[in-house]
Parts: sequence; C-alpha cells; structure tokens
Amino acid sequence: MTETTTTPAPTEPAGRSRRIRIARIVAVVAGLIGIVLALAMAVLPVTYTKVQIKWPQPTAQNASGVENIVAPNVSYTPTNLDLSVPCRLAADLPARGGVLVSTVPENGAEAGKVGLFVRATTDRLLVAQRNAVLLNVPRVQAQSTPDCTIVIHADTSGIRGETQGFSAADGASTSFRLADPNARPQIIGVYTDLPSTVDTAGLSYSSTVDTRFVSSPTTLKLAAALVGIVATIASMIALAVLDTQDGRRRRRLLPGRMKRPRGDDEDAPALPPGRKPWWHVSVLDTLVVAVLIIWLFVGGNTADDGYQVTVGRIAPGAGYLDNYYRYFGVPQDPFGWHYQYLALWMQVSTATPWLRLLPLIFGVLCWFMLSRGAFGRIGSAVRNSRAARWAGAFAFLAVWLAFNNGLRVEPFLAVGILATWLLVERAVATGRLSPLTLAIVVAAFTLTVHPAGAIAAVALIAALRPIVVRLRVRIRRDGWFPTLTPILASGLLVLYEIFADQPLASILEGVKVQGIVGPTNKWWTEAMRYYILQNPTTDGSIARRIGIFMTLFAVILIVLVLLSRRRVPGIATAPLWRIVAILAGAVGVLAFSPTKATHQFGAFATLTGVLVAAATAFISPQVIRRRCNRTFIAAAATYVLAVVFTGRNQWWYVGSYGIPWGDDTPNVAGIKLYQPILLIAVIITLVGAWQYFRDDRRAQLGEPIVEPSSGVRGFLGRMPTYSLAIVVAIVLVFNMISFAKAIQTQRGSWSWASSNVNALRGNPCALADAVLVEADPNKGLLSPARVAGQESSSPGAALAGRGMVGFTPNGVATDLQTTYDDDNDADSDQQNPTQTDPNATTDTGENSSGTADTAGGTTARKGVNGSSVKLPFGLDPAKVPVLGSYGAPGSRASLTSEWYQLPKRSPDAPLVTMSVAGTVGYVDDLAVTHPGPELRLEFGRVEPDGSVTTVASQVPLGIATDPAWRNMRFPLDKAPPRASVVRVVAADASSDPSGWLAVTPPRVTPMVTLNDLVGSQDPTLLDWEVALAFPCQRPAEVHNGIWEIPKWRITPDADGERVNSRNWMAGNYGGPLGMVDNDLSATVLPSYLRNSWAKDWGSLQRLTPLVDQTPADLVVTQDTHTGLWTPGPMRAIMN
Repeated sequence: MTETTTTPAPTEPAGRSRRIRIARIVAVVAGLIGIVLALAMAVLPVTYTKVQIKWPQPTAQNASGVENIVAPNVSYTPTNLDLSVPCRLAADLPARGGVLVSTVPENGAEAGKVGLFVRATTDRLLVAQRNAVLLNVPRVQAQSTPDCTIVIHADTSGIRGETQGFSAADGASTSFRLADPNARPQIIGVYTDLPSTVDTAGLSYSSTVDTRFVSSPTTLKLAAALVGIVATIASMIALAVLDTQDGRRRRRLLPGRMKRPRGDDEDAPALPPGRKPWWHVSVLDTLVVAVLIIWLFVGGNTADDGYQVTVGRIAPGAGYLDNYYRYFGVPQDPFGWHYQYLALWMQVSTATPWLRLLPLIFGVLCWFMLSRGAFGRIGSAVRNSRAARWAGAFAFLAVWLAFNNGLRVEPFLAVGILATWLLVERAVATGRLSPLTLAIVVAAFTLTVHPAGAIAAVALIAALRPIVVRLRVRIRRDGWFPTLTPILASGLLVLYEIFADQPLASILEGVKVQGIVGPTNKWWTEAMRYYILQNPTTDGSIARRIGIFMTLFAVILIVLVLLSRRRVPGIATAPLWRIVAILAGAVGVLAFSPTKATHQFGAFATLTGVLVAAATAFISPQVIRRRCNRTFIAAAATYVLAVVFTGRNQWWYVGSYGIPWGDDTPNVAGIKLYQPILLIAVIITLVGAWQYFRDDRRAQLGEPIVEPSSGVRGFLGRMPTYSLAIVVAIVLVFNMISFAKAIQTQRGSWSWASSNVNALRGNPCALADAVLVEADPNKGLLSPARVAGQESSSPGAALAGRGMVGFTPNGVATDLQTTYDDDNDADSDQQNPTQTDPNATTDTGENSSGTADTAGGTTARKGVNGSSVKLPFGLDPAKVPVLGSYGAPGSRASLTSEWYQLPKRSPDAPLVTMSVAGTVGYVDDLAVTHPGPELRLEFGRVEPDGSVTTVASQVPLGIATDPAWRNMRFPLDKAPPRASVVRVVAADASSDPSGWLAVTPPRVTPMVTLNDLVGSQDPTLLDWEVALAFPCQRPAEVHNGIWEIPKWRITPDADGERVNSRNWMAGNYGGPLGMVDNDLSATVLPSYLRNSWAKDWGSLQRLTPLVDQTPADLVVTQDTHTGLWTPGPMRAIMN
C-alpha cells in the first residue's frame, strides 16, 4: 500500500476567521432588520395635529354675540363641516336681505365661485355653493317658523343639507345632497351680516382643517428609525469587513497622492516621491475657487431662489415643508428633503451671502471631486493634459455660474451625480462592494431631492455589467445573503428620511394632488426644453447656452472617436463610456420631468466638466493625428460660439439690473458680436480645408508631414487643442465683464454686488433698502402757486387750467387691465385665474375685488371735480382731481394746467410724480423713447413781478403697464435749480380710440424706504420671485394649517407678476392668491428704485381686509393614527 501525502491548504488565522463569520452574521441580521424597519416606516403610527374652527366664538368683550372670524385654510377645503342656522335669524337682517353665514367674504373676487353662502334675499332663503343654488325656500314663512333650521354637513364624500322643522308652502324642496367630494367650499373664515347682539341659540358652525401633513413621529416610530438606521450602518460596515478578504491592502476612498491611472485600475503605483499630494492647491484650483467666491457676491440669482427661501423660512412654524405658493399646501415629499437643510441654514441668517454660501460649498466640493477623482479616472491623457484640465474647469464653471448660483436643487444634484459615479467606479476598480453601498445611498438621497436626481441612479445602471461580474465572485465566496442584504438595506436607508414624520397615506395624497394641479408636461414634449434654450429669453440666454451646447458638442466628439478607435492612448474607455451613458440617461430622465425649464440643466455641471475635459484630450495630436481634422473641430466649436452669441445677455429678475444687452443681441457699433465670430469660424474652416488638400498632396508625393513645434506656426498648430477651453473662456470673460459693467452702471442704485457687500457690513436687507415708497401720496400733492394771473382756484380748476379741450372728469376707460399678446404666454388660456368684473361696486361705492387698485373702475362717490373714476395708489378723491381724454370729440384733446408750487428741495423727495392712465409717451429704463400722447412737465422760474418764465421741460420716465394706472417720474435733479413752479402739459392728437390719457396733479412726496415702512415684523406675502431680495421682511406664516393674514404684498415687475405670480400662485392651483383675492383689498403704493427711477422693480401693496374680521380661536388637539390612515381625498381641482 502506497501512502499519499497532501499539502494542506493555507488556512486563515482563527481570529480572522471568527471575525469573518461574525461579519457575515451581522451583514445578514442587521441588514434584514434595517430592511424590515425601513419598509415599516411608511405605516408606523404618527401623531397628527387636529385643528377645528368653531363659531360663534366669544367676542372681544367676552359677551355672547357674533362677529366675523378669519382662518384661511391652506388646503382650501375642510375634511368636514357642520353648519346650523335657525331660519328666524333672517328677521334680524334688513328687508333687502343679507348674508346669514358664509365661508368667504361676500365681496371677494371669486366669492360666489368658491364659497358656501346661506343668505336671505327680499323674499327667499338660499343656500348657494360654488355658484350653484342648493336650497331655496320662502323667507317670510321660514323666518316665522320657530323650529325651522337650515342644517348643512360636508365631508370628503360630498355635501348635504336640509331645512328641518319646515315644509315650504310653495312646494320648494327642503333638502339637497351632492355626492361629490369636490363640492366642499373654500374656508377663509366665517362671515355674517347679522348684528353682533343677535340671539345665537341654535347657531353653530364647526369645521375640521385638513392638517394631515402636520404630523410628528410617535415614540415607537422614532425608536424603530433609530434601530433601523444603526442596523443598516452595521450591515454596511460588516460588508466592508468582508471586502478585506481579497487579501489586498486597505483601500482609500481619497487618494494618498496624485496617481497615474492605468485603464480601470485605480490602484496604479503612486507617482514618484516629490509629487504633490491630493490636498495641494494648484493655480487652477485657486482660479476656480476664486471665480466661485467672486460669483457669490456679484452673480445673478436663479429663477426659484425666492421660492426656496420662503418654504425654508416658514417650515418651522408650519410643522412640515409646506409648498406655500401652490398645491393646496401639500409638501414636496417624497422629493424635496433639501428644504430641511435649507430651513436649518436659514435659522442662522437670511442674508444673501450666507444663503449663497451653500452653493459655494457645493461648487468647491464638485471641483474637488472633478480634479482629484474624475479627471484621473478618465485616464492620464486627461490628468496630465493642461489643456484638458483647464477646459474641464472652464466648462464646469460655465454651467455652474449660469445655473447654480442659488438655492435650487441642481447644485446638490451635481454633487450627488458625480459622487455616485466616482463611488461606482471605485467599486468597479477595486472589486469591493462597500463603495457600491455608499454609491447606492448617495444615489437614493439624490433621487429624493428632486425627480431629476434619478440621473444618479443612471450611474448605477451604467456600471451594471461590471458590478454584476464582481457580485458573482463575492456571492461564490460569501454567499447570497451576506452579499446582497447590506446592498438592499443601503438602498432602503433613504426611507427613514422620507417617512420620518410623514406617513405613506399622506405622501400618496400629496403626490396625487401635485399630479392633478400640474404642470405635468409629458415626455414627448421634451423638445420644448431645447426650443426654450434657443429662445431670446432668460431661459435661452448666452450664459445658459454655452455650457449645454459644449456638453453636447463634447459628447458627440467623444462618441465619434470611440466608435472609430477601439482604444485611445491614455484614456480609460470603459469609465468614459459610462459617463457618456450617464449623460444619455440624464437626457432621458429630464424628458420625464413634469416641467421643461432650462434651469434643470444645472445638474449637468459635473458631467460637463468631465466630458469637455475628455473631448479636449481627444483633440490632441496623439489621438487625432491629422491636423486638418483638429482644425475642423476648432472651427465647429467656433460655430457653436457664434450660435451662443445670437442669444441675449439676460439674467433672472434683479440679477439683470445694469447688465448690457439684456434686451438685444450683443452688438458694438451696430455689428452683432456673433457676426465676427462667424467670420472667424469660416476662416478656420478654410484653413482646415487648405491643410486637408496640402497634406493630401504631400502624402501623394511621399513628402513627410511635419508640424512645426515652435514659433507662431507652432503656436497656431496647438490652438485647436485649446479650442474648447478658449470658446468657453470667452463666454466666462463676457459674463464677468457684463457684471462688472452692471456694478458700474448701478452705482448709487442697487446691484447684487453692492447689496452683498452691504450685508457683510451689517445691512442685509438688500432691495428693501433701495426701494423708495410714497407712504401717503396725498401728502405730496402740490398746491397752485401764487403767481401773476393765477388766482386761488379749486384742485379741479387748477389741473384743468385755461383753454382745456377734450379732457373731462370721467374721461377714463372703465377697464384698465393691461393687455398682452397671448402668443407670448405659453399657458395664458389654461393658467390665468378668472377675475370678477373690475368695475363692480358695493353699496358704499368701494370696489368689491380683492385685487390691486390700478385696473380702473368707478365708485358711487363723486370726487373733488365731480369724477366717479376709482383712483389708484390710495389717492383721496376728495383731494385729487382727475381729467382724461377718453371719448374726446374728434379724438383731439389738450390741457395746460396752472402753475403748481414746488417745495424746497429735499433728499427724501427726489421726484415729481404723477399718476396717469391710458397711453403716454415716456422714456424707459434703457433710455428708449416710447411714442404716445404727449405728457410733459414745464418748470418755471417766478420773476420779481410775479410772472413765470418757463426754463425747462421734462418728458417723463415710466414703465410699460399701459393703459393701467401708473406713476410717471420726473427727477428733480434734472430740473433747473432755480425752478420753483411746475405745470402739466398734455395733448392727445391720436385718431386711435386707444390713444387716450388721463392725468392727476403732480406730487412731490417725502419718501421712505420699503424696509422702514414694512419693517421686519409685519406679515408680508412675498411673491416667490422676489423673496430672496427681501430677506428682512417676514413672510406671512402658516400655523396649524391656517394662513396668517398678510398686511403687505411685494410683487415682481409687471411681466413677472402677470406671468409668474398670477399663474403659479393662483387660487385655481392652491396658491395664496386664492386667499388674498377673496379676503383682502390691495392698494398699490407708489414706489421707485433709488437712482434707477424708470426701472420696474415690482410693487408694494398694502393689504386690508374687505370686512372687519377677528382671527379665529382654534381648537387644537392631537390624534394618533397608522401610516395608512387618511381623512379622505383632498379637493385639488380648478374652481
């Protein structure tokens, strides 16, 4: 018998083997705990805040009685409502009738359209809801029946009601039922015309506010979250321990030194000693960070900064992330958790430099990952190429400066997308799975910031094949459960954040509401985004075009080269293909985004940097050997630059102040800038053609083709390699020069640069300190001067002067709403809220609409010169006459007023102003003269004999909101210093019926800043476009599902208010204007931007209740329900 000897396989040390066994157990057990608890988070119980409104409530004197109470429901409609109204109370109303009980003030702009009314007419008792009469019984019979009571109940199943204890003699129906959850009324409060001393026996109102989103986790849920998060982290750590079984040295997430990658191997040997460590700061690092810091102070704002600011500021009081401006108060969940860190950030300060510190941090982090990770991962051709690194840096900055200098989500998305890709590449290169779990966590949290965050998930999908290969190896070694359980647990970790205080049912209802309200643009309309990028608007500005155009240019070049050559020297093709796939996936993800604005391209910032750097490396002679091809690429890049400069140099809202060429294609001396760029592109193309034929001829003759390496020709020969960097740098320099010019133009007025510097000096109130307001324009009315030939006269006679023709006290059109071309309003037919007749009046002669007072109308009360025209801006008709030429015979009218006495010049009264309506010739903020009927002020000097010598004449500065009431501005620093009197000269010689004008007397009103007038304590409705520029004003808050009644409203310029505020914030879409228009009356106060007098900065409105009202005393309690509980569907349809 032969003895066989075998060599035993090497065994692991006992201690190490035991650690691996424990790691496998922890990976499975802890992972399963994390998975189960993460899934359970959606249904675990939460504590809901239950809020009820009850009426009548004790009056201010604590006596029994009735009074109007206000409690605007953020959700608009209640979950349930019960109302009981004794019919006998109709006898306490006047014979003409009145409102017994309503949920909206009777004079609200859309009161009948949205509210519930129980009212009496001269002969009937009516129940009306949303313009439908539900109950109609005889008044006399009902009010004389002691037991007659109108009872109404509404809930999420519908509304029903009846007249109890009463049968109508005329056979009228005494009950109704609507089985429609959308039949519930809007609740702004409880209103009545009943006298306060009425007997309230039997009169009751009760409704429950829809506060399903005002919830907090129970102790059980908090404990589950804590255990689940710890378990998930433990399973991920256990997986990292299992990674060490590969027997290779410990891997770094951050490189120890700059490394020269070889293919897919990130563990290539470190560079020789003396090479700089990764934390070394290069010249390029300094430049990029310096540009980002400069841009923090001087750069423009992004479109939605104000939106983000307000949601973050009101979140602590609201108890959740209330959308505020739309969607009936539903939160952004499951997307939008970035509002949480914004809310925390804003608790420190709302000053703009502090807020912009967030995108600066994100920007520096992005550049750190690009320069230390991404460029190296693509290969040594990028890492070691100065042209590639600089091109990548410039391209990254091009996208970042144009899109990401604000509080939108795109800066975070850019970080998350690149971080996910780098971690996935780390997992691919090392074969370890712990980087994969981190990549999954980053991708999940990026996704739940915004739907566009799904781009990060594309990075996982792009690497799926090599990841699956590595998973198979690990599963064979460690088993299915120890390998896959931690990975699945890491993917579900985000559920702890999503469902931290919001349960599943509430989130699903919020998603449904957002889908109903919209916008919900479909994927097949994605071409609209790229069409908008080509439009001459802010969304298609020069700054926004360059980064996206170069991204597309770079990816086309990369794909063509990679398809033509299997391997490229110095390029790791697999990671590059994956980054190309991510961009392709990103385009697809954006196609499914419900909005098509170009600002979402900001998420491409880091992808752009990588792709342009790689494309630049491809243009080197080592990759593209024929010089003519490199020249043609440079020509193509120059053609792209020419297309970029066909746009306008536009920036969003106040970021545009002082920017040159904001209204036109950039030009110098009438020559458009794109024209010489196009000529240069043609010349480069011809050079490329010459090189093509010359090199071909040399090749046919067998002559060597030697490219010069020195001198001018050598420099020109290297230029194509730098072409992408040069093209992008030109636009970056153009942007910087534009903002430097804006700073110079706006000196003495307002710009972001001066505002941010002031904030560092302790004056953070931004635009509020630069807007001057006529707090009471009546105080600035000029009096007739005591001059020769001018006797003391009434205000009306002084304005009429002598020889007036065609002007009359009522010569003003009744409808002064500004008209616009519908072709410029993409959603004008679908989004403009319906308004009531602007001329409607109440018995007291006051306008019944809650909207602004500049759109005209009439009053029953006659003014000082017999006019019935409704005056704007709080002008007192008892003091202020008005004369207009509307309907003048023969369409000819003229007026020269008497001389008015100017007050002594004062710094706080820099303007002569006039309120006008109709069409008037004026000069705008760009010094463009607009034609129209003549209006000017003549300045005079009073001679010793009392006569007046005309010494100057001024055409007004104005804004384009005709024919609505507006204020013309005449700067006193442009008037002769010795001028002491002024008079109005107006002439209407137009044959066009719309070419009329109306005038009021001139004013010189002492002004105060908006900040001094509004202050920081009064609740203010800050339209979403303006909120960032007014950090010291306190937004009207939300508490317990109830809006705080604002005292002021600040709007953007006329176009912004019409297109953005009136659409997005409208009541039809669950915005705050549904409360403002139906409960408040708006008086626009004359206001002007200091030393930019013709600039339409926006408007300040003083809001006053349509009726006397008292804040409701809410009954607040707490209920606990599981995550599947729901009070029923919300009403989220248009009125």
